[in-house]
Amino acid sequence: MTDDARAGFEALGPDPGFKELEVVAYIGEFRIVGNAHFGVGQRASSRRPSDYIRAFSDSRLTLSKVRIYNKGSQDLLEAAPFIILNLDKVDFLYARDEQEPGAEPA
Repeated sequence: MTDDARAGFEALGPDPGFKELEVVAYIGEFRIVGNAHFGVGQRASSRRPSDYIRAFSDSRLTLSKVRIYNKGSQDLLEAAPFIILNLDKVDFLYARDEQEPGAEPA
């Protein structure tokens, strides 16, 4: 690979085809927090997190870096590298805006 080609490749940075958002799902007595990746497609990058959730049409959503909490308290019950969330069982689901540097995760 030539230096010019390598410089152009490195300038691309992360794959622009996906957007990573922190998703929070409530199922029964549990609050599940994890990262989901959504396809960006040809849409403008100024889409709100809720737009990605509304545009998602599958019945299952894979979350990474998952933390499961008791809904009534902030007690961490379990952590997992990933889960597959059955959206038919979800009571409430939302995606958070990107966290600002220094903000504490939920």
